[in-house]
Amino acid sequence: MARAWMAAGALAAMTAGCATLAPLTLPGGPWAPDPGGAAALESATAACGSVRTLTAEIAVRGQVGGVRLRGRVLAGFARGGALRLEAPAPFGAPIFILTARADRGTLWLPRDRRVLRDAPVADILDAIVGLRRSSDDLLGLLSGCLLADRPVASGGGVQRNGAGWLMAMLADETVAYLRRDGATWRLLAGHREAAPGGSAWSVSYERFVPTFPDLVRVSTTPPGGSAGGGGVLSLEVSQRETNTPIDAHAFEAIAAPDGRPMTLDELRRTGPLADRAGAPGSKS
Repeated sequence: MARAWMAAGALAAMTAGCATLAPLTLPGGPWAPDPGGAAALESATAACGSVRTLTAEIAVRGQVGGVRLRGRVLAGFARGGALRLEAPAPFGAPIFILTARADRGTLWLPRDRRVLRDAPVADILDAIVGLRRSSDDLLGLLSGCLLADRPVASGGGVQRNGAGWLMAMLADETVAYLRRDGATWRLLAGHREAAPGGSAWSVSYERFVPTFPDLVRVSTTPPGGSAGGGGVLSLEVSQRETNTPIDAHAFEAIAAPDGRPMTLDELRRTGPLADRAGAPGSKS
């Protein structure tokens, strides 16, 4: 993990391009039961289900709630709710550093000397990128398992359509979509309808190298399908390392004692990953 944090200065460049990311399109029916589908799901999620720690560089691009996002993040995760996300800047101090244990996080904005202490990781991530995920859920998402726990088909089983897609109904009402890639089954997409007061979301996985996806796209729809609150994110993963030891100090809270407190609402307004260069009227 130390290698990743020391390399922060070399990762300062923001990701290029301002192309609009389209909402995801999921496979359609009709569907029929497939007796071998559960084994295909188990095979497709063997790699992501075994990930206990993950370090990576993540290029973030997209639009959430009408705001364009673009940036690069150094990430480290350990099962059990531990994470560290650091967004390097072109020069000087990082844009932010988020550290967490047991899903309670501290966000430090060194350039503004502002700090958000002891907040749920899901709330902090929602405020930064519109992605309400716990630390373990984000680890599972980036690894290719959709959520924290390895997908297991529910009593609804697995079904197949005429185009060769498999659809697995999971216990938490998430739907996983799989398709064969040569001799290998891949979990390529997932979807979950909105729970009361929550958002619906869809995920797609692309560019597997060799068993983990290098590109994760997430589309969210706000409660009630209201306009202006959803988003589409592209998360491009590189320099991935899995199941290597991470120094526990990497997850310790970082913030200056004299840092000025901030709220989640203030964090949303600050928009640390907002793409100011790509704002309307810019030449991005």
